[in-house]
Amino acid sequence: MPDSPTPSASPPPKKGLGLENIPLPTGFAYVQPRWDLCIGCGICEAACAMHHYGVINRELSRIRIFRYMTPVPKSVQNVCAQCRKEERECQKACPLPQPAIFYDEKRMHIVVDTQNCLGYKCNRCAEACPGAVPRFYPPGHNYALVCDLCDTGSECRPQCVDICPSGALEFLGPQFPQHLERVHPDDKAEDMARRLYPLPKDQVHRPPEEIWEDYRG
Repeated sequence: MPDSPTPSASPPPKKGLGLENIPLPTGFAYVQPRWDLCIGCGICEAACAMHHYGVINRELSRIRIFRYMTPVPKSVQNVCAQCRKEERECQKACPLPQPAIFYDEKRMHIVVDTQNCLGYKCNRCAEACPGAVPRFYPPGHNYALVCDLCDTGSECRPQCVDICPSGALEFLGPQFPQHLERVHPDDKAEDMARRLYPLPKDQVHRPPEEIWEDYRG
């Protein structure tokens, strides 16, 4: 009788992020978007909602994709930059004596007290954030939704970084000043437009039929 096939050994458990198995950072880190690489697929939003709530609903995602014409279609990711103490406008804006949104020094990311958050009617944290990051989804989730790095209590493994197919999200320690991350998506899109499409908006390419009409007139 032929020998029975030897069962293949199961692959070792993945320790890093993405297919590349990039090592998890040690110490303070946060999700850093690569604006130029985002393809707007929205998989990061689905992964975030699935991790936190077990549903695919981009409205429950703590990372958001904004889509612009710059003048061609371009997508921009928006996620919390886990600001330094002096720059935590969301925490400073919370009207509660003990802010419902605050940076946890031990866990090294922003935390939201969902029981005490005053919800959408307050909205001060969202209004104060230059990057327009905190958001609400009432009535069922009427508290600030902010990236918690998919903290499980034993490790932080951002699912958006793990699944991004284009490498447009990285989980790293600070590479440059965080105020450059804490930018409104509209401003990010405007910056990219100036780099990629340097012509002024009133000097865009004119269609042939419009030019032909000028000559005929």
